[in-house]
Amino acid sequence: MKHAIMVLGSGNDAEILQKLINHFDDSEIDFFIHWDQKYRLPNLKSQKSQIKFVPRIKVYWGTSTLVYAEKRLLECVYNSHKEYNYVHLISSTDIPLMTRQYFKKFFNKELYLGFVPVNKKDIQRLSFYYPIDHLNIRNSGFFIGIIKVLNIIFHINRLKDKNIVPMKGSQWFSIQGKFLPIILKYNNMDIFKHSFLSDETYLQTILSNYRPSQLIDDNEMAARYIDWNRGTPYTFTEKDIPELKQVINTKFAFARKVRDASLIDKLFISDK
Repeated sequence: MKHAIMVLGSGNDAEILQKLINHFDDSEIDFFIHWDQKYRLPNLKSQKSQIKFVPRIKVYWGTSTLVYAEKRLLECVYNSHKEYNYVHLISSTDIPLMTRQYFKKFFNKELYLGFVPVNKKDIQRLSFYYPIDHLNIRNSGFFIGIIKVLNIIFHINRLKDKNIVPMKGSQWFSIQGKFLPIILKYNNMDIFKHSFLSDETYLQTILSNYRPSQLIDDNEMAARYIDWNRGTPYTFTEKDIPELKQVINTKFAFARKVRDASLIDKLFISDK
């Protein structure tokens, strides 16, 4: 099976991503990378995998720029005209939890996409108007609160008269390549512009018909090992290697997040 691994990257250090590329370096696994335009473009290398950088934009946490960077990745994979069996989205601080051979054979479902129950605040991520697309609003809860109050006062509802039911879940996913045309032909992309935290609603809203009736942890549904109990999310370190080794070659394709690139070598040392 052929795999396309899409990467949303940022920062001035791409060592973790380079280690991941080394780990999965294979003629059947290619990489498509969007690197935040606020940072210099990294020099990434492979022997067998193809590495493609997509045209870049500046990305700001919590804004629709994340959605549009992701869409650029999806477009690049689709326009490559290669028939990828699976398309994956990860960040540049993810690490693999599968050996290359296990990864290539593991996936058999149509999509690994997380869903969670949606509440009123989740819907307001899209129904309200947020003039924040090019602002750094991380840790700006007070500012976001003011925007929400103004939306309530002026009765803003961008979903009015639209037959759209917002869904939500983990941003990270693994899906069959056949879903790319469905995603890219979606004709209501305007609802994601001037939104808030819409990266967690993008694919779930478009592929809402695939939401299962019985929900489990959305990260597990996406085949991702992410701990939101110990952090936002928790950053795995060397002391967590025994824990991570317990889930290697199981149902989790990737773990996030880490800051230490050496964790990949230490997790898979017996495979070298």
